[in-house]
Amino acid sequence: MSIKTEIAELMNTKGTMLEWASRVEHAPKTLSTEQSEISEVVDAWAKEIGRTGRDNDLEISNFILKVIEPEVYDMPDALLSTMFDRGSIGEFDDVQINQVAKNTLKAIESAKGGNVEKSYIDPTAFTPTFKHRQIETEISFAALRQNGFKSIATLTNFGLEALQNEMVGDVFAQLDAGITATGQVFSITGSALTMDAIDGLALYVGDNATNGDTPFTFSLSKYAQQIAKISGMTSYMSDTMKDEYNRYGLVNFYNGMRIGAISSAHKTSLGNFLVPDKRVFGVAGKIGTLDTRGNIRVYEESNVKKEKVELKITGFEYGVCITNPEKVGKITFSA
Repeated sequence: MSIKTEIAELMNTKGTMLEWASRVEHAPKTLSTEQSEISEVVDAWAKEIGRTGRDNDLEISNFILKVIEPEVYDMPDALLSTMFDRGSIGEFDDVQINQVAKNTLKAIESAKGGNVEKSYIDPTAFTPTFKHRQIETEISFAALRQNGFKSIATLTNFGLEALQNEMVGDVFAQLDAGITATGQVFSITGSALTMDAIDGLALYVGDNATNGDTPFTFSLSKYAQQIAKISGMTSYMSDTMKDEYNRYGLVNFYNGMRIGAISSAHKTSLGNFLVPDKRVFGVAGKIGTLDTRGNIRVYEESNVKKEKVELKITGFEYGVCITNPEKVGKITFSA
């Protein structure tokens, strides 16, 4: 069996090559026997391209596309999936969300047989705000010859991470900008979380939750830790929750809200936190939609004169539509 055939067969097994690339990048000493064999195959393939400068069948771009696209569009992100209904549409399609009508009819006191002012049901329509992200990069023939499979693993991991993180950052930035109404924002002077603020947030999201919703809060981990350390919190903890707090510095619930934390070590490709700093968000169930549009495309061109392969990863488009902003509250810090 040729190297090209082996690579093609591996790429057709969903998740195999991403798991391999992730393990090579983050835990190379824990490769399984199968993953070590994959490394040998990819290494020979990558070094051959670096030695000859030829990738006539565009194998690098096909590899990246096959690995990245399913993971970006089928990303099993529990937090986003809890907050949004997820979907996908064609590249040239548009989408409009018709929100379930709210009861805006008014029952006005009147005399028997009299007339009152008419009231109406408002079926509000929303259009998602779409954003398009792309990556342009290159990999030298020398890097392929020297690092072989590691070059391919790193490029694949970093490309996927950059696309996913920018989408997550965009979603939460838009959410932050849209929550400004009185009663939804609990302001704190300074940087220390107060019991009044977190209790107010818990009450707000609890009141706006409907049957089947599980209210939750999320923030950078430094604020999630503050929730656990609030004076008097430990008196409400079960033994199991105390054990988890001692191990992780986090708790599972506070006043009916599940606690979520995102590490400040995870940032977008532009250096921003995935969740805005100085914020603790509370959410009472599904708040809108998050749709992807079209498909990722990867373009490749070998530049023999400069001894490198140029790559363009494009077509990653996603749209956010917040149809129920009243289901979100937030705590803000002034310092």
